Amino acid sequence: FFFAMYTLALSDYKCVRDDKVGRAVISAASRSLTFAQFWVLVIHVNTGPRGEPLPRADLPFARDVRLRVRIPPVATKHGAEPVVAPLLFRAGFPLPFQPLALLLALLLAPSDDDAFGGASTTLARGAVVASQCPVGDDAILRTTGSDGAVGSGDLSHPASLVSGCSYDFHLGDRTELYLVVKRDSVDQRLTIEWDLTYEYKAPTFAFTWNGQSTRGAAGLNPHTHPDIKSVMYADWLWTPGAPTGSHTFVQRDDGKDEYHCSPACQKYETDLPSKTGDLYITLSTWQAYNPVEGSVIVRMETPRRAIKGAQLDAIKEVYDATCASRLAPADWSSDEYLANENTDPGQMPHCDWIPGGWKSTWHTSNACDEIPGLTCDGDGDVLALRVTEKGLAGDLPPGLAGKLPKLEDVNLDGNALTGNVLEVLMYSSSIRSFSAAGNGLTGRIPCPGAGPPPPKESTSSESDWSDWEATAATACGANEGNPYVRHKGARGLYHLDLGQNALDGTVPGACLVACAPSLASVDLAGNRLVGAIPAAFANLSDTLVALNLGQNRLTGTLPASYASLARLRTLDLSVNRIGGAIPPSWMTDMHALYTVDLSHNELAGELPATGPSMTRLRRVFLDHNKLRGSFGAQLTRMYDALKSETHERDSFAAGTTYALSGNSFSGALPEALRSLFKHPKTARSLAQVRLGGNRFRCDKDTGGWPQWAARLQLGHEHSFGRCQPVPAISSVRTLDERAKASSESSGDDGAGDRPIVVVRMGDPLEIRGEGFVVSDEARCRFAIRDGRDDDGTERWRIAYSPATILAESNSTNRDPGRSQTVTNPGGSRGVLTCDAGVFDASDLDVPVDAVVSVAMFGDDFYDADTVSNHRPSLVRLACPERVAGAHCQHTASNLCHDAGVPTDDGACTCDEGRVGARCDACAQGWSATYVVDGGEMWAGEFGADAGRLTSCDPPDVTDSGGGTGAPTLVPWAEWALIAGSCVTTALATVLYVMVTRELRGTPVFSPAARTISPTAAEAPNLRDSSGDWSRNASRNPPDGEIPFDDAFGGSLPPMVGRGYANLRDEESGR
Repeated sequence: FFFAMYTLALSDYKCVRDDKVGRAVISAASRSLTFAQFWVLVIHVNTGPRGEPLPRADLPFARDVRLRVRIPPVATKHGAEPVVAPLLFRAGFPLPFQPLALLLALLLAPSDDDAFGGASTTLARGAVVASQCPVGDDAILRTTGSDGAVGSGDLSHPASLVSGCSYDFHLGDRTELYLVVKRDSVDQRLTIEWDLTYEYKAPTFAFTWNGQSTRGAAGLNPHTHPDIKSVMYADWLWTPGAPTGSHTFVQRDDGKDEYHCSPACQKYETDLPSKTGDLYITLSTWQAYNPVEGSVIVRMETPRRAIKGAQLDAIKEVYDATCASRLAPADWSSDEYLANENTDPGQMPHCDWIPGGWKSTWHTSNACDEIPGLTCDGDGDVLALRVTEKGLAGDLPPGLAGKLPKLEDVNLDGNALTGNVLEVLMYSSSIRSFSAAGNGLTGRIPCPGAGPPPPKESTSSESDWSDWEATAATACGANEGNPYVRHKGARGLYHLDLGQNALDGTVPGACLVACAPSLASVDLAGNRLVGAIPAAFANLSDTLVALNLGQNRLTGTLPASYASLARLRTLDLSVNRIGGAIPPSWMTDMHALYTVDLSHNELAGELPATGPSMTRLRRVFLDHNKLRGSFGAQLTRMYDALKSETHERDSFAAGTTYALSGNSFSGALPEALRSLFKHPKTARSLAQVRLGGNRFRCDKDTGGWPQWAARLQLGHEHSFGRCQPVPAISSVRTLDERAKASSESSGDDGAGDRPIVVVRMGDPLEIRGEGFVVSDEARCRFAIRDGRDDDGTERWRIAYSPATILAESNSTNRDPGRSQTVTNPGGSRGVLTCDAGVFDASDLDVPVDAVVSVAMFGDDFYDADTVSNHRPSLVRLACPERVAGAHCQHTASNLCHDAGVPTDDGACTCDEGRVGARCDACAQGWSATYVVDGGEMWAGEFGADAGRLTSCDPPDVTDSGGGTGAPTLVPWAEWALIAGSCVTTALATVLYVMVTRELRGTPVFSPAARTISPTAAEAPNLRDSSGDWSRNASRNPPDGEIPFDDAFGGSLPPMVGRGYANLRDEESGR
């Protein structure tokens, strides 16, 4: 009972780390424990004070019993209270029972050889018992720092690793760790287990067989010793794909693996045997861009070759269904096929997953490691199926997830699979990494580990699918934290890649987050997904590192809640239909963001300012949107980050990209570009700067780009595009006076002899000039002088109004970089309209002169700051319509009861029907309507002074009897209407009679009969072509034929209506 309970307790062992609940599992080295040691470990776990770690110093044998904590992101926090052995021993094992339990364990313990049911006897070759593992400081690996100092584990004396033992380490930025492990025989396989913490990227493992691999030499840092080449040599490089995991390196027949020397040496030596002896391993952060800490276990062991028979049969079914019928010839290789850049993995003509085909001996030897892409554990369960770009095609066999119950890693990228692939994701709860990109998958994205969706007939509508996804999300999260209930979902899934398929529907964000709360990488790009971007991904703030939803049909706006994704490094939402603005919090709170790609969308507005903590941002793709404004401050922030010593990393900074082409950014070319391209550190970092297709204004001195920009030595990877000329005004006039503008001399107002147009505030103006192009941002600016500051600087009061570009005939002015055109005379001249600016005139003397200018984009107005030969254009602004007075203080509402036009002297010119000094009465004969407490009434009901006058209605037209009647026509119009009706009726009658007589064969008008000679030449062969017989007029008639003259007497019209509808002369054709 005790043994069973403790086994269950450790199998479902819970612990607290960083206030997050995580699941811990005992590593494979625990097989080396004896039964007694296991009991001692269990008792120590349950009798120690709450929250204290395992006392490994007192338990040397437990040093390598590593409780590897996998921490899924959950909202529940338990503080410092441990959740250890929750079934029985919540508060610790009672002290009196500890000796009894230990005695019982020793009495029941079998010999060491039979510990754990004989598990010791089946240890892999090369495995070690835990007592051989180093402890304390000996188990801490020390590194080479960026200052060139060398600690233990240097190039000349790398740290020797004991296979299967756990080592802790801390790697700073730009540091290396030098290790060596021995391989005794070619049968041994290298396995690396890791549990790492880092901010951006995992460290790189470099493997060599002929000396230590290093970025520098002799333990010196190349940054502090420039004579050392900054090149990292290695036979093979490998980088973990996740913070926690395990990877076994497969040995290939062609020698292209970590067990042979590099491909370079293979060019000079053939038939190289698999290497044995010392394998040098360099763990480096030179390409990680960040410090790394954690632990690592390196195993060099002979793998067990056993695979369970039922699972081998399942793999055979996969092979038969997807590859056997398309087996590649002996002289064909998928590697050679893919070496041609014009080939497509999805169109591969053959399958070479298993060169030579399935071997019948595998059914007796069960050689898991001999099947390419297959990884098994010591119990014979298949853990991984990785077959990428090998020509698999068709459907996977159904039920694969149930036949491989421990399947953790599936990678089927670059094949032509179509069916049952998503079924594995749907049913497998053990899956941790699932990738099937670049296939032909269709349908909806399932909820991982949540089971099948409803039957197809019940999911015909979008609402049905949404309901099912919500139900699946609820089911996956229903038993969170309950150790007695098996969870639904795939809680260990950290990587999901279904990109470049034909999946449709919406992105099931809620059920993906609920059923796979450990997701770190999600790639659904290149499908047919629709709908909004799921806001639920914001709940993955502790895990999500990469999100790619590009090349779909997503709509809506960018969720502001994504700013909580503090660990997100890569975000790709490109090539969608996303609109709205970029949330400002994205550019201040997403501290880990390294790459953001929002290109080819419909984003508008200004680019938010970059926060001081966004120092990691290096790759920005915002091209082909509708963004406007400027971004000089953002470039300055990037310049400060790149030139700092902290971020000067060749591989990190060298990829800096800023692609903002195809937008509407305006203003002067950002001055920060000069600093970026001139500073030696930052210039090396720039990989691509693309700014073409924007609206940066031309420099006022050069008429093109500024001189500093023209002097930059830009490569083909950098582009600024063309500058936008600032528009200039040639004439201004009101729309009511286009032919003849009212004007007066400008005196000495700085406008020369240019006339000043008098216009009411808010009335439309027509402006002609040069440099006008079609733009949604076009607007007019009106500026009036508003005194001077204490330092003598002139103040201006500004008013803006939107402008509309008008089209004229004669010539076409094409907008550079756009498909739209505006036609105007001269090719570079144009015309636009806008309303005159409206100002608060309470402290102005009206009319007042205002300088008018126009801008096509942003604030690039024609003024002394933008052009060198500026000539201001003036308009004289009068009070708006129905407003008067020296300060526009008289309005129609406050002076004339909204029924008249005020004058400058305070009088009113009343509208029709109104009278009185303030237009507060109705003219004689007009009906008045008053308002009392919001309701209307007629004057006279309660008296003329009962309420406020609202309207005056004209008098009604009365009839001759004095009564009120409907409007009538004048007498001559009535007679004309009567006469026209009579004539129309008579003509219709005559037409009816004529048509009726014609149909009866008795026409009203019969022409005179025409005499036709029996031998007339005009119609010797008159025939009726509509009948089955003919009637000949000149020859002897055959039976049934009648001479024309005898039959009709030479009269043609009587034939109409008697069956001879198509008579013609056969010879003349008439």
